[in-house]
Amino acid sequence: MPSNAYIKFEKDFLGDVERIIISHKQLNNNKKGGKRALGHITRSGIIMLSAAWELYIEELIIESVRIICNRIDNPRLLPKRVQKEISYSVKSSKHELKPLELAGDGWRSVYINHVFDKIQHHNTPNSENIDDLFWRFLGIKEISNNWTYKKEVNKFIKLRGCIAHRGREAGYITINNLKNYKKIIVYTAIETDNFVAEYIKNITEGSMPWRRRPIN
Repeated sequence: MPSNAYIKFEKDFLGDVERIIISHKQLNNNKKGGKRALGHITRSGIIMLSAAWELYIEELIIESVRIICNRIDNPRLLPKRVQKEISYSVKSSKHELKPLELAGDGWRSVYINHVFDKIQHHNTPNSENIDDLFWRFLGIKEISNNWTYKKEVNKFIKLRGCIAHRGREAGYITINNLKNYKKIIVYTAIETDNFVAEYIKNITEGSMPWRRRPIN
C-alpha cells in the first residue's frame, strides 16, 4: 500500500474532480455547442484538482514527520536542515519557557506541532513552494527535480491562479485539458510518494514506511 496520504488523495481528494468530469459528460451529452455553457464546470475541476494536490502534499509531509519521529530516538539523528528548523521554531517563539519543551522526548512534539502549524499557511503548490516545504520539514532538497512533469505541474498551478483571479476571463478549459492535468498530478503524486518512502527508509535506516506504487 502507498502512504495514507496517497490513499486519501486517491479515494477522497480526487473524488470531486472525478465527479466533475462525469457531470461534464452528462451535461454535454456529446453534443456540439456545449463548449461555452460548460466552461464553469471545467474551471471548477481545475480548482478542485489543485486543492487535492495541495492537501496531498500537506498530508504526506505530516505523515512522514510522524513516522520519522517514531523511528528516531535522538533529534541529532535528524537531517541537519530539520534540526535547524526545530531550533528556529524554539528561538522564534514568544514563550520564554519554550526551550524547556525540548527536554526528553519533547523535541518530537515541538517538531510535529511546528510543521502542522506552518504547513497550514502554505499555498500555491508549485515546485518552488513544495521544494521549500520538503527541505525545511524533511531535509529533502529540491524534491521537484524528481518529477517527470515539473514544468507541466507549474503550468497547471499558474492556470489555477489565473482562474481564481480572473474567472472566465482566464479562457476556456476543455474537458481534455482537465483530464490531462489530472493524469499529470496523479503521476507526480506517485513519484513523490515513492521518493519519500525511499528517503525515510534511508535516513532512519529502517524498512520502507509504505510500499512503492507502480507508475503506469
